[in-house]
Amino acid sequence: MTDSGAYVDEIRRIIAFALELPPERLTDTTPFDDIGMTSRQRIQLLARAEVTYGVSVDLDELDRLVDIRGVAEVIAEAVAAQRLRE
Repeated sequence: MTDSGAYVDEIRRIIAFALELPPERLTDTTPFDDIGMTSRQRIQLLARAEVTYGVSVDLDELDRLVDIRGVAEVIAEAVAAQRLRE
């Protein structure tokens, strides 16, 4: 399995840019609800991450997108699955 830590910084940057927040305000475990991220924004984040990393993630994983660490884990699993298919 791919290490989710490899994706944390890029995901933090994407979120900070989208929400116009300083990246240092976001820890790996800052709940998205605490920074005002809507479910629509989570879907947009997922779409952006899919494009960035060339993977496809099932929308059933949306419940795991509660913080940066959760997004990184979902992306790491998708990247690992993609590599197995190649």
